[in-house]
Amino acid sequence: MKNILKRIIKDFHKQVFPEVYERMLAVPFHLNKIISIIGPRRAGKTFYLFQLMMQLEQMGVKRIQLLYINFEDERLEFDGRYDLIIESYTELYPELDLSSSYFFFDEIQELKKWEKYIRRFYDNVSKNIFITGSNSRLLSHEIGTALRGRSLAFEILPLSFREFLLFQHIDTTDIYSIKNASLIQHAFNKYITWGGYPELVYMDERFKLRTLQEYFNVMIYRDLIERYEIKSVHIVKYILKRLISSFTKEFSVNKIFNELKSKGISISKTNLYQLIDQILSIYMLTVIEKYDRSVVKREMSNRKIYLYDTGLTSVTTTSLTEDRGKILENIIFSHLLQMDVQVFFIKNSWECDFVCFHQNSKQSTAIQVTQKLNHINIKRELKGLDAAQKQLNNCNKLILYEEVDPSMSLPDNYEYQSIWAWLLSSW
Repeated sequence: MKNILKRIIKDFHKQVFPEVYERMLAVPFHLNKIISIIGPRRAGKTFYLFQLMMQLEQMGVKRIQLLYINFEDERLEFDGRYDLIIESYTELYPELDLSSSYFFFDEIQELKKWEKYIRRFYDNVSKNIFITGSNSRLLSHEIGTALRGRSLAFEILPLSFREFLLFQHIDTTDIYSIKNASLIQHAFNKYITWGGYPELVYMDERFKLRTLQEYFNVMIYRDLIERYEIKSVHIVKYILKRLISSFTKEFSVNKIFNELKSKGISISKTNLYQLIDQILSIYMLTVIEKYDRSVVKREMSNRKIYLYDTGLTSVTTTSLTEDRGKILENIIFSHLLQMDVQVFFIKNSWECDFVCFHQNSKQSTAIQVTQKLNHINIKRELKGLDAAQKQLNNCNKLILYEEVDPSMSLPDNYEYQSIWAWLLSSW
């Protein structure tokens, strides 16, 4: 086994790193924490590990000070003898100070009782540990529980629009020249249709839908049904269909419960809540709460549901044209997820799509998202912002649009910006 490990380590140290497009996620190197990279399936966790290794090399760390192992490698059969990893590494490089080396463990869940090994590794070998785990067998909250305060999790999500452009070598700073703006607009239409999964950026259009369908099926069957050993598959599929059809909208567990009951499907509310929590755990869908100063009222109110990536709408809906406004709102939400803000929605007499509270700041921003800003809907959009301002006392008021009626006179005291320009701006 040692010979296999030594071969794997040596091959890694001699290999040329794969081409990596830099992601915006910034992970610090010297926190004395086990860094776990978590996120949706196929979002680029493994490639992000390579990005971190390349950054370390640029900082002067030698390649032999980096150890990367993918535990899905079929050659690895440890039978609990995990110390063979360090034994093999030190035999190859006896002069190394292991406390100054960096260890990248991909698909860590393949090791039985991995958490005990990693805790011992952290306590006795090095603090510089980076791990990833498969969604189907290891969830982010389980990493934190297993490592008992020694870890810090960072989410890597499907590509933001800026990253989507950078992957295609499109200038993200020039939004005014006709040529580059045309390239951005063309890319934005593709982003709306297919979302931000990295694998799809260069894929032939003929295979994108099939690939997204495969992602969708794997999430349902491996990450959800197999993982949680769910027997009532028909109930899960119904709930999923209801939740996905409601993306960007409020959903009510009571309503879903009553619908199931009317169809003669028996399930307790406790089990229904559990099923929905399990669905939300697999990085397909997530929710935001209705804002209220009272935490209890927030938790008791209905929530709005969003997709982590809008590419899945190509699989689950029949008309992207009809859903374009919802997709645009979801794209804004996905962007907010990658920012240092807390996100809620407001709904009383008027609705505001998002209210964002900036971390380490008293600043807040209310955001309305619309496909077309015109004479028909501007009153509704402004009223939603005004309602948010009253509830928050003071906030920035922003309208994001894809198109705006050029004949309109836009009222002062509000900010206006095109959606893709905002996605590319620093905020």
